[in-house]
Amino acid sequence: MSNVYRFDRRSFLKQAGIAAVAGSLGTATSIQAQENGASRSSGSGYNFDEIYNRIGTDCSKWDGQIERWGEQLKIPMGVADMDFRVAPAITDALKKRIDHEVYGYMAVPDSYRDSIVNWNERRYGTVIERDMLQSSPALLPGLLAALRAFNPPGAKVVMQTPGYNGFFSTIRKGFVIEENPLREVNGVYEMDFDDLDRKLAQDDVHTFILCNPHNPVGNCWDRATLTELGELCARHNVIVLADEIHCDFVNAGQEYVPYANLADDLVMNSVTFKSASKSFNLAAFKDAYMFSHNPEFMSRIRAVGDNATVNSLGMIGSQAALEDGDDWMDALQVYLSDNAAYASAFINEQIPHMSCNRPEGTYLAWLNVEPLMERIGAVETAAAETAARGPDQDEVTPEMIAERYLIETSGVKLNPGSAYWGSGRMRMNLGLARPLLEEALGRIQGAMQQA
Repeated sequence: MSNVYRFDRRSFLKQAGIAAVAGSLGTATSIQAQENGASRSSGSGYNFDEIYNRIGTDCSKWDGQIERWGEQLKIPMGVADMDFRVAPAITDALKKRIDHEVYGYMAVPDSYRDSIVNWNERRYGTVIERDMLQSSPALLPGLLAALRAFNPPGAKVVMQTPGYNGFFSTIRKGFVIEENPLREVNGVYEMDFDDLDRKLAQDDVHTFILCNPHNPVGNCWDRATLTELGELCARHNVIVLADEIHCDFVNAGQEYVPYANLADDLVMNSVTFKSASKSFNLAAFKDAYMFSHNPEFMSRIRAVGDNATVNSLGMIGSQAALEDGDDWMDALQVYLSDNAAYASAFINEQIPHMSCNRPEGTYLAWLNVEPLMERIGAVETAAAETAARGPDQDEVTPEMIAERYLIETSGVKLNPGSAYWGSGRMRMNLGLARPLLEEALGRIQGAMQQA
């Protein structure tokens, strides 16, 4: 671990506060909430208050960002994975398989497909048959396969912004982004159906990407909204590609409506993309799936290439999660919902120069930092730095200036909203232990009081 960083790790651990204390004590260190020393898992037996050290495991969220920003970075809240231990059933299943010390080619077992079918029906009332399923090494490769199946090269693909930045890079692999901006009304985002109708009516538009729950703004789209969207797409013969990877993260009082639970005619005009990787923190295992009730759609996707090659251990981990992870997921949902409530209240009541609405779903908060950007002259600084870079270099955005300012003054890393085409915004990951969340917000509060 000592060779991972360019800077002195001992110095980093000394300065980084509670996160570094966890790291210095070892991988399995548990630091409890100071006020009561107990888990906030509602008696579930899962201790999500534990701070589990990830430094030195080459993870993108911690090691990658520390490598980039150096010892000034204390708490990364950018990359959308969680800092919790996985469900015990996952670890047990993986250990059992690893004890068999041959790792050759593995067929996709029916039990794996059945775990997907049963999870969706048990949790959401979505009825899927085995033959509707197609595996994919991750959600975005599956999405790209669908884009290639339904679009000629150079076609426009409609997506809503602010939107997941992975969509941008995926669409650009042969297609053109057609933006349908969400409207923000009193801090709440809604779909602009008039603009969407115009965009879908174009002759070179064949697919629309839906994100539900929405990354990064946090909306769980209700049935009426999804139905209006679906009817528009059907009217214009545009296929809905529904990314529902955040579906298991729904905050208290909210509801996730699967697109596949709408009226039959709308469902037949769609493909849904999901994975246990987001829900159970298995992103490194590269295992996802898609399904459609329209057999022609699945045949067209399969015809563009072999999308079934997935990670063997990923299948084992995902199957264990979907078969035996209900209790863990239920407890985690409560914990993350409490994190969202705590963070949004603290930001709005205690931190100047920024605000946020409580997200309906995902474990991501979408912050308005326009007052901070104005206070630090982010627009002017970004323009000057962009000009100094020259015409062939990437633009420096005001949100990137705010990102750097927060790291330098608080040690907390948030993702700049410009990465999602969200002006004046930043994305905060709430998938971490409450003691660490409290420290991060306290650090930002102190920095903003001095801004």
